[in-house]
Formats: sequence, structure tokens, C-alpha cells
Amino acid sequence: MGVDVGGSFTDVVCSTEARTVRAKAPTDPQDIGAGVIAACEKAAAQLGVSLDQLLPQVTRFGLGTTAVTNALTAHEGLKVGLLTTQGFESLALTARGDRISRDGWLELPWVPIEPSCILGLPERLDRHGHVLGALSASEATSAARRLVEGEGVEALAISFLWSYVNPVHEELAAEAVRGLYPDLPVFCGAALQPVRREYERTMVAVMNAFCANALGGIEQLERRLKGLGLTAPLLLLQASGGTATVTEARRAPLRLAASGPAAGVAAAAELARTQHITEAVCGDVGGTSFDVAVIASGQPVRGHRSKLHGVAVAQSHVEVESVGSGGGSVGWIDRRGMLRVGPRSARSAPGPACYGRGGTEATITDALLLLGYIEGETFLGGSMRLDRDAATTACAALGAQVGLDAMATAWAIRETALADMVSAMRSLVSANGLKAPDLSAIAYGGGGPLFMASVSQAVGIPRMLSPALASVLSAFGGGSADVRLERSCAVGRVLPLEADVIDRNLSELRRLVMQDLDANGIAAEAQEVRFEADVQFLRQSADLTLTTSLPFDEPRLTEAFFESYAALFGKGTIVEGAKIELVSIRAVGIGRTDRVRMPSQASAAAGIPPAAGARLVWLAPDAPEEVPVYQATALLPGHLLRGPALVDAVDNTLWVPRGGTGSVDAFNTITLELGAA
Repeated sequence: MGVDVGGSFTDVVCSTEARTVRAKAPTDPQDIGAGVIAACEKAAAQLGVSLDQLLPQVTRFGLGTTAVTNALTAHEGLKVGLLTTQGFESLALTARGDRISRDGWLELPWVPIEPSCILGLPERLDRHGHVLGALSASEATSAARRLVEGEGVEALAISFLWSYVNPVHEELAAEAVRGLYPDLPVFCGAALQPVRREYERTMVAVMNAFCANALGGIEQLERRLKGLGLTAPLLLLQASGGTATVTEARRAPLRLAASGPAAGVAAAAELARTQHITEAVCGDVGGTSFDVAVIASGQPVRGHRSKLHGVAVAQSHVEVESVGSGGGSVGWIDRRGMLRVGPRSARSAPGPACYGRGGTEATITDALLLLGYIEGETFLGGSMRLDRDAATTACAALGAQVGLDAMATAWAIRETALADMVSAMRSLVSANGLKAPDLSAIAYGGGGPLFMASVSQAVGIPRMLSPALASVLSAFGGGSADVRLERSCAVGRVLPLEADVIDRNLSELRRLVMQDLDANGIAAEAQEVRFEADVQFLRQSADLTLTTSLPFDEPRLTEAFFESYAALFGKGTIVEGAKIELVSIRAVGIGRTDRVRMPSQASAAAGIPPAAGARLVWLAPDAPEEVPVYQATALLPGHLLRGPALVDAVDNTLWVPRGGTGSVDAFNTITLELGAA
């Protein structure tokens, strides 16, 4: 089973030997377990059993959750204390000089720690890790006592200068503090991310400390599931696109942030492999956002530095960019009198006006209902009726502020959201040095198949795929993503290097990451270790992550660096004779487990199937057009589609634009060949 807890809905995918089913239930922001249990019960009912009959048979249970993301969004976490090197107390407060604009003023972004909760200790290492000033355990315990008993600190971060080269002082301080306060969560920067860039390394420790209580709802859910008979370990999705056990997540809870979007990209990469596609872009339209990502050489593009809610951290993650254009994104009028959409979302409660749960503001879902792209009577397979009158009232009230009627407002909401999506996709393609005609697009999320064909046409991407599990693809990722654990170490030396030195480091990293896989219950035959290297031109600030090997192949790594650099920035940016620096190396441990499977069928057909009906769809702002509607359950491998057309599934709708043609394969994936916009 795979589960994804989204902002509006909780999705479940469940595979048996014979079939794969999916289900949705509204997310309860106050109790994530309620939505998970409700969705799992729906999936069990489709299999003809109760949940307590199904769970004892489950061999894998993967969960993607917004628990950590919600804590960061609401700025609701533990009060954090920081022990750092004396003289560097202000480092965590600088935000690397970043500023945000708020009402015309530039202000510091959110910093999850108060100045009074930062203490500097008299310790010092040089850049080679040699001790210049020793740290005593009594100094560490004295500082911890001041923070806990004097400032009310609930979790502690420890990050010293040059600790990534030699963590001896961080380890000493952590051991002393844990001896004094055994129940106090303590996080060390070098243990979490032993790389240079002291600000990002420090903030990883601080942010993990801040989120240390965010797993409470997950641990409660784990107990509820075990009480219902689940014996398989609960695997949690991480930002890296892999999974980890709850025990591993407690060691670094921040790795669960943005895990849902990462799971969707991991699942999209698996779908791409079934289609023999190696280069693709992904578009996920959920309840709160439109998330875009890149698949290159068959793998999600990952990074090792990112910003979480404005805070720069060093952490492995799938590169996902988001704009506030989800189904629940609210339309509003700015001070210039222009209509805007998002980033605020109505979420599942009170939800869009058409949900009938108390929401009164016009959202993208309300606009799609009025424009005919979705059908109110059969929404979610008929289990949820949409109120067209409420959507009309909400759009009319919004449009009245700028002199538009309800239908013109609905059209404007969709066009505004579409323009934001196109801008995000163009930026993604450009930033990654990609050529749109060489790419395929993969659409998923509840609203992805409704928008991605139009987005792809505008960007110049010729092909789009909509999988059968599009609306629950992140949940599919939760049930299919491998366990993924990493160990890294800094190098910081100019090439060429002695290969045996790097080989020794790679071998040690491999030993450690395999030890981690063992601790997570991964059998030896299911383990795989891959190696990566971060490389840059000497004294540049940006590095590239490249695949490497054991034994270390320096000529191949150098060649790959020049090729990747030229592809991203152009050959003219490479200075002949410039020195190359090996920044760090990494071992990535992959653990393979049971996984959910893509549904498939052996039946076949040919030609265009008969339409189930037609809907009036507003393809232009002045008049609707009757468009044929097909039922996804009636489509068979070999069937063809011609746009404009709509394909209604139980939990999503696919839009085939004018000029586009579609074909259905054995996995019920619909591939659209797109004409010009």
C-alpha cells in the first residue's frame, strides 16, 4: 500500500497479485491519521474485505505526509537552542543576507531561533581539522543548562566551525548534553550533513531540532495501523524521493519535508521507464500548488542545497519548484485592480465554494466546474456532488470587483493559473539547459491531466503522458519508492588526486551506508550502493553532482563535468586550463522492497471508441463548444482519441486539446501527441 497525505485529499494505492485499486478521502489537517484510515478503508472495500482483514496481509506500507511541511508552514515547532563556535553566534541570524519584500519593506526571512537561545563555546579547529582550542564537556553542559533551564529550550542544535572535517567537538558536546538531559532532542550539523558551507550545515541542525516533535501524528498513526493488524514497517517518503523507517526519520525529521512532491517525481520516473523515456518534465497539480520537476537520464534530478520556507539548508532532495496554482487556489484582486490566483488555498476545509463545506471564495476548481472541464454530478465517481450555484455565486462576487460576470471571471481564473504554470515550466526547462522538443511531459495529481497538455503546447513540448493512476501518483510513489539512505564526506581538493585516497573514502562510505540499510531491515540481496561526486571549478560557489564509481575514475569524472557544465551554461563559459575541485563524495544506499504495481490489462481494441456523452466547454471567452466525453474505464489498449475531447476517470479528468491525438497502452497510460497551441 502507498499513501500520500495532501493538502486537500489523502490518496491510497493498493496492489494485490490480481489487481491495483485506488481511493481518496478528505485530509483532516488536525488529524492526518483520520484521512489515512478513511482512504485505506475505501481501498479495502474495493477488494471486498475490511481494513483489519487487509492490513495483516500488507507486506509494504509507504506513507508520504505533510506533517513536517505543516510545522514549517505554520512556524509551529519546538523552541530551539544552538551551541556554536564562540564568535559565530550571529551566523544563524544572518539568513546569508537574504531579504524578503513585505509591504514595500525588505525584511529578514523567518529564522526558527531566537538570539537569546544561541551560545558560543570556546572551541576552535583549523580548516584541516586540527584542534586549536579544545572543548571541555563541562562547558557544553553548562551552556545546555543555561538554555534549557534559563531560556526554556525544548531541542538543541550543535554546529561548530570546520566540524565537517573533524566532528570531535560536536560529538563531545552532544554526548555531554545527552548525559545531562537524556530526553532532549539533540542534532549535530556534521552528523546530519558533513559538508562545507557552515550556514547551511548549521540550519540543517536547527531546522531538524525545530521539527523534532512533528512526527507525533505519524507515530500515533503507526500505533493505530498496528492495532488494526499491520505488521510491515511504516516507510516514510523523504525529500530525496526515497523512503526510510520511522526510526530513521526521528534521526532527521526535516528529510520528510516536501516528501509528497518528491514521491510523485519518483513515480513519474518509474512510469517513464515503462515507456522507454529518459528525458521528461513532470507537472503535478494538487489542491494547493503546481509542482514541476525534471527527469534526466531516467532519474529525478536531485540537489543537495535548497530553501525550505526561506531558510537555506544543505539536504538531499528531488528538485521540485512550486507555484500556488492548485485546485483549491483562491482568486483575488490585488491593489492594482488585477485578478490573481493563489498562493493561498482553500484546501479541503472549508474548500472551494462548490464543495459545499462552508467555503465562499472562488477557486480554480469552481472555475473549472463553470467552464465545463469537470462534471459536478460525477465528481469522485459520484461520491461527492459539486454545487454549481455556489461556484457561480463565488465567481460572480469576485468578478464584481473588476466588472466581470461569473463566466468571465471563471475564464480569467483558469487563464491566469495557466499562465503561471506555463511560466514555471518554461523557467524549469531553461534553468536545466533542456530543449523542449526533446522532452516528454508527465501529468499527474488531481488536476494535472486537465492543464498539462495546454502547458506543454505553450512551452513547445510535443508529447504528454497521463497515467491511469495520475490522481494518486504520489501515493503510488509511496508504495513503490526504494529505501534511500546517504553517507557523504567532504574532500575540498583540486584534481588530480591520488586515486587510492578517494577509494578508501568511498569504501568507508559504502560500509557505513550498507550498515544503515541493515539497520533499516533491508536484506543483503536487496541492497545496492551508488556513488556520487560534487564537482566545481575552483573557487566557484556552485557545484554539479555527477555519478562516479569505485574504483575512482578521475578522467571519466572530469569529462562528465565538462560535458554537464557546457550543457547547462554553454561552452563559452569554460575557461581553458581552469582548475577543477572535488568538493565532496557520497555513497547512496538503495534498498529494494515489495512495491505496488502499475495496473495493466491484456484486452485490446482499435480506432476511436464511442463517446459516453458530451459537455459544453468554454474553449474561448465568448461561447462554449460541445466536446465529446469518454469514460476512462471504457478505454482499452489500442484505442485512439482526437481533440478536443475530455476523458473522465473516477478521480480526475484528462483534457485533450484541439490538434492533439491520444493513444492508450497496456498500462492504460494515455499518450498525447500535441499539435501547436
